[in-house]
Amino acid sequence: MAAEPTTTGRPPWLVNDVVAYDTMRELSGSVQAHLLDRERHGDRAARTELLEIRRATLAVDGFDRAAVDAFSAQLQRRDTDLAQSADGR
Repeated sequence: MAAEPTTTGRPPWLVNDVVAYDTMRELSGSVQAHLLDRERHGDRAARTELLEIRRATLAVDGFDRAAVDAFSAQLQRRDTDLAQSADGR
């Protein structure tokens, strides 16, 4: 059953699309928290990356599931890297 377009011309979000978007936002928050921690410990480059992650997160079109999934995968990799490096301190 195909979703009917709304008056804006976009199809409505499906429940799993909302979950995927919320998951992406949560991953972004986790990455940003790791980066804030790194900045507090003297990593000056972390602030620049934090701002880039924030901008990129806000730029993702929540109606573009492929973009949400791709950015989520990128965030997941970075979150894993940051968590592992935090454990190694």
